[in-house]
Amino acid sequence: MEQNGSKLVKVISILMIIGGIVSAIVSLISVAGAGLITAVSGDAKLQQAATEAGTSMGTVTAFIWISVIIMVISAIIEIIAGVKGIKNWDNPAAAQSLVRIGIVCVALTIIGSIIAAIGGSFSIISLIFSLVLPVLYIIGAVKLKNNG
Repeated sequence: MEQNGSKLVKVISILMIIGGIVSAIVSLISVAGAGLITAVSGDAKLQQAATEAGTSMGTVTAFIWISVIIMVISAIIEIIAGVKGIKNWDNPAAAQSLVRIGIVCVALTIIGSIIAAIGGSFSIISLIFSLVLPVLYIIGAVKLKNNG
């Protein structure tokens, strides 16, 4: 007999692996873009534009690199969470570790949204959709844990 929550963990884990792989690809493209921005950050026109915007190119490039690093970490953690979920979808003894990694995914999503808000591109809709899988993952893991 399947444990309560186990199917949810299994399905969400598969979706998290797929989402993590897509995020990793986007992150690699972002690394290339951040590298390009860093390479051209010494351009006088860009520095002047940044100054007129009330910042510096150093601040802009640092902010971009912080965002990219968080994207890469988030993608890796999402893939790890998915793999752990697939391996332990029917194991109540492992449910607590699934809850923990789900919480880490939620925290990274919120941190990413805060950074997006600072950068001026915050979207509540994006935040809600980004939280759906990790929250469902946690719910499934809690249900699985309660069966143990």
